[in-house]
Amino acid sequence: MRYLGISLVCIFGFLTSAQAQEAKPNFSGKWQLNTSKSQTPTGKASVSSLAIEHKDPSIHIVKTTSAGKTQEFTCTTKGSDCDAKAYKASLWYDAKSLVEMDVSDDQVLKISMSLSDDGKTLTAEVTYLSPHAEKDTLVFDKN
Repeated sequence: MRYLGISLVCIFGFLTSAQAQEAKPNFSGKWQLNTSKSQTPTGKASVSSLAIEHKDPSIHIVKTTSAGKTQEFTCTTKGSDCDAKAYKASLWYDAKSLVEMDVSDDQVLKISMSLSDDGKTLTAEVTYLSPHAEKDTLVFDKN
């Protein structure tokens, strides 16, 4: 009886793990910053739009700033470093969130992105690790 219980726990764990892997959201789309829903106490956030092509495990991101400049990179969602020209980026999943870590000579950012249930809103929480600053929350609407 004891072994049956252990076997059931193992099977349940395997099924739960398989479901979690299938539940990865797809962030593909063109996203426009919704300034009325965003909170930017630092004033540092300058991304006004995102274009994302997501074919897991590969993801291509184009960020456009409010000044019209673009930052572009292609990376995997497996946590490897990718060259984004001005900084190193890495991406990985944390449950249903896609986490991006950006490291440059002058700052380190952690950006945790999540989708709304209907897939029409992308929320990006920007944590400034170095130099430390208050967190920004950017809300993007799908075009």
